[in-house]
Amino acid sequence: MVVSLYICTKLVLSAYGKWQNTPVIVSFATIDTPNWQVPFPAVTICPEIKSIPSKFNYSYYLGKKIKGESLTELEELKFGYVTLACRQDNNISFKSTLADRAAKEDIHTFLDSVQPDFFKTISKCKYMGYVENCSEIFTPIITDEGICYSFNILDRDQLFKDTVVHYKDFHKTKKSNWSIVHGYSLNDEAITYPRRALYAGAIFSLEGVLTVKDEDLDYSCGSSIQGFKIEISDPGRIPRVRQQHFRVPLDQVVVAAITPEITTTAEAIRRYSPKKRNCYLPDEKKLRYFKNYTQMDCQIECKTNYTLEKCQCIDFYMPREPHVPVCTGSQINCIFESERELLLSGIKKKIELLKEGKHQVDKCDCMPICTSMYYRLETSQSPWDWKAQLEMNDKKKHLSSFQIYFKGNQFVTMERNELFGITDFLANFGGLLGLFVGFSLLSLIEIIYFLTLRIYCNITLFGKQNWSGYQN
Repeated sequence: MVVSLYICTKLVLSAYGKWQNTPVIVSFATIDTPNWQVPFPAVTICPEIKSIPSKFNYSYYLGKKIKGESLTELEELKFGYVTLACRQDNNISFKSTLADRAAKEDIHTFLDSVQPDFFKTISKCKYMGYVENCSEIFTPIITDEGICYSFNILDRDQLFKDTVVHYKDFHKTKKSNWSIVHGYSLNDEAITYPRRALYAGAIFSLEGVLTVKDEDLDYSCGSSIQGFKIEISDPGRIPRVRQQHFRVPLDQVVVAAITPEITTTAEAIRRYSPKKRNCYLPDEKKLRYFKNYTQMDCQIECKTNYTLEKCQCIDFYMPREPHVPVCTGSQINCIFESERELLLSGIKKKIELLKEGKHQVDKCDCMPICTSMYYRLETSQSPWDWKAQLEMNDKKKHLSSFQIYFKGNQFVTMERNELFGITDFLANFGGLLGLFVGFSLLSLIEIIYFLTLRIYCNITLFGKQNWSGYQN
């Protein structure tokens, strides 16, 4: 009996630990999801050229700085702006000027004025086999790569809170009922926004031709690789092109086949704490600048707050409120240093928590979102002899082409579901008790009976018998 009770107790404690520590499992859904139920991804294109030499010759001013020659206050300010967009980290020294301290959102105006005209750069846009006006399907947006252009992204009013400052009409698109949690509504038509991925295959792709003039090339800004960067993301989050992109080099054709990777969450998971399910619901963690929670947006906000604390200003692409200043070239070293400190402190904290056996949460507390959408890419590229195709012999420009399409008509989603709920624990608990000690619910009722009603009856009956004997 003692051995049976010991083994039973050990197994019951093991089942209880499983219920407490690993209640959630991510598994494959039972049926495939058709493409038309999900949006085509947001496609963000960023030119490698941040300023054309005819408007601001960055290489010329960089050479003067390297030689130790002085610049005027205005030249210093503009050089710092382009350096931030180029992300140059080569220990360039900047001097703080009156113009530098007075700068607010002038950096956006300047970058907008010196970069190439994107809508003269891109041409021959097509989507789902139909010719589209490039200026109507792409909208300008400010990212960590400078001024870029996005296709199929949600409007800024649906992503940012009303207190966030925006530049001009950037990031303005059509209003939409779509959300990452609920998807399209039943009232949405086949042609809606964000645009659906109606069909699969290369003939139903987003494609375009990108042109770069030789006179606009600047190999001093960023890396020496010229061309374009493209990021694929879900329409409901802010692009982070510098971290996630593929390149479209000059005189190349790049083809990208995409497959959605979606993780949904069952309703039964909502009652668990975020630490147990290891994810946040979109409305569960409130952000300062964004209306809904995503892991990427949380990381951007955390970096923004940390940079503001360290440098008393923020980087040009970060969300901000009206009273918050934008950094200029003189704070570039502070920006880079704060970013490194934030990354290292997050990793150090996770290592310490891992040693202590605790839940790993970094300083930003940016856990994954419970319902997520990503796109897996398969890219290929080849040289493009466009001069022979177009019968042109123009050596002063370069043409590149991109093509993005869905690989299959269906895909398998993942589902975050309950692995070990209260019902499973009770079934396991009762089964172990029945197996080792023959215990059941009737046994429990029997024990209660013997400890209460039976004792009461015995005492009452015993007392009556004793009283009758005393009278006799």
